[in-house]
Amino acid sequence: MKLPKSLIPLLVVAALFGGYLLRVPFTLPTTRTTFAPSGNNEAVFLVDGLKCKGTANFFTSLYKNVPGIAAIETYATEHQAIFTYDPNVISPDSIRAIMEAPIPLRDGSRRQVFACQSIK
Repeated sequence: MKLPKSLIPLLVVAALFGGYLLRVPFTLPTTRTTFAPSGNNEAVFLVDGLKCKGTANFFTSLYKNVPGIAAIETYATEHQAIFTYDPNVISPDSIRAIMEAPIPLRDGSRRQVFACQSIK
């Protein structure tokens, strides 16, 4: 099947317009969780293993009982987690250690699910 040459620019314009309209949903946080109102420092982690809403929810659940974590926003499309934390209670290195700790699986084994690529 051969497409008319005049149809190609229309398809390109339609693709660009569609991408422009879809930019907003892909820049919204995958999850946004607030644990405690305290904490004023922010750290941005590039996290290998954040892939979808499910992994983002699981990732956030690792920190639900950790003192010093005020809030977490995850962006699965960018593999990013933004932590708001209290530096008097927890450090970015401690946040990373929790992130990279092996997680127990149903079969009794343990596996590292998330890995920090960088901290800003």
